[in-house]
Parts: sequence; C-alpha cells; structure tokens
Amino acid sequence: MLGHLKAEDFVNLLEGFELSPKHNSHLDSCSRCRTTWESMRPIHSDVTSMESDIPEPDWAHFRASVRDELLSRSIQRESSLRRWTGWAVRPGAAWALSMLMAVGITTVTVLWKIDTRRPTPPASVATQPVAPIETATEMVEVGPEKSLFDDVVSLDAEEQEQFRQFLEASRKGVTSRQ
Repeated sequence: MLGHLKAEDFVNLLEGFELSPKHNSHLDSCSRCRTTWESMRPIHSDVTSMESDIPEPDWAHFRASVRDELLSRSIQRESSLRRWTGWAVRPGAAWALSMLMAVGITTVTVLWKIDTRRPTPPASVATQPVAPIETATEMVEVGPEKSLFDDVVSLDAEEQEQFRQFLEASRKGVTSRQ
C-alpha cells in the first residue's frame, strides 16, 4: 500500500478532480481515509451553499458612497486651506498694527510736548525793559530731561535777544559790585 491520502488529495476530491486508480483503491480499502472523506463532504456542501446565499453588492450605491466620501474630503481640504491662509495674513496684520501704534504714540507724544510749551508774546527789544532776574529765569525751563543749553538753543530770535540783554545786564551788575 501507498499509505494514507494526503490533504491535497482530499482537496482534489472535493473540487471534483479524479484520483489516480491507486488512490481510489486505497480510499475503498482504508476505513480511516473513507471516514475522513465522508466527514468532509457535508462541510464542503455547507460551504458551497453559503456562496450562493451571499447577495451581490449594489455597485451603484457603493460607487455613489465612495464618490460622496471623496467629495466631502476635498471640501474639508479646501476649508482647512482657507484656515491656513488666514493664519498667514494674521502675523502681517499684527505687525502693521503694532507699527501704526508705535508711530501714532510717538507722533502724539511729540505733538503734546509742542502744545504744552507756552509761547511768549512777541515784543520788540526797544520797548521792553531788561527783565529782572526772576523773570529771565522763568524763560529758561530747567527740567530733568533737558539741560539749560537745550533750552538756550531752542529760543527764537526775540528770546535770544532778551537772554543776551539779561546776560549783559547781569555781567555789568557783577562787575559793578566788585
């Protein structure tokens, strides 16, 4: 004898292929191979009957669902693209706003400083007597951020003339006291 049948021989039998005469005579004479073959036939028939029970899918519905899913993904990509381009504009807008605020605050500060200076009324040198020391010192404002020389440089022509006269008068007073 050849020995018992192999698994591939049983598969060939299930699929309808013919066995060689030697294998057929062995199947007829061997009770072990026959019981294996007999136990496999009902399982094979159950499996093949299940194939006919599976319904054919609705391909039109399947295609439509795939198309809808792909379209919804493309719409989601477009909206996310819009969100990312919005983020690209925001830093530029923030930078422009900060520059506008810096320039605006600087301009307002400079204009406020100019407006807070008290302009002196124009007076001619000939008609105005030399100011006493208290009045002349009020003309030159000394503050923590400015020095005396900054104020002297910022005087207009009339104020410079008054300041020169004040210095000459104070020099004459100092020399006369000595």
